[in-house]
Amino acid sequence: MTEEKIQWSRQEDVAFTWVHEGKEFSHRLITKKLHGSPMSFHITTYMPHFDVMVEGDGEHEVILYCLHGWSEQIVEATGETHHFKQGDAMYLPKNYRYRHIIGEAGLVVAVCATPSKEAGDM
Repeated sequence: MTEEKIQWSRQEDVAFTWVHEGKEFSHRLITKKLHGSPMSFHITTYMPHFDVMVEGDGEHEVILYCLHGWSEQIVEATGETHHFKQGDAMYLPKNYRYRHIIGEAGLVVAVCATPSKEAGDM
């Protein structure tokens, strides 16, 4: 049996990963490699006015929680639009596709992914 241990992590203590160079980066705070966690926890930052199509990778389920800023999210298959703002949470299944348009204040989200995403993973 593996000993369970409480662990901490700070954003400034982990390297960040550019998801989209100059537009979106993520700090993988808790991961399987660093902490043995089956899920990962990240803080992801988007620059203002970034407009991108976002797609699931068929492997990870993801939950987003908006900490700062806002964005418009448009589900490609249905045309459904959501104004994502501070306090909103969003569940993403393994397969999805939506347009993500970041507002003028940028966007900062807390992210939980399972299985764990590591530093350098997109």
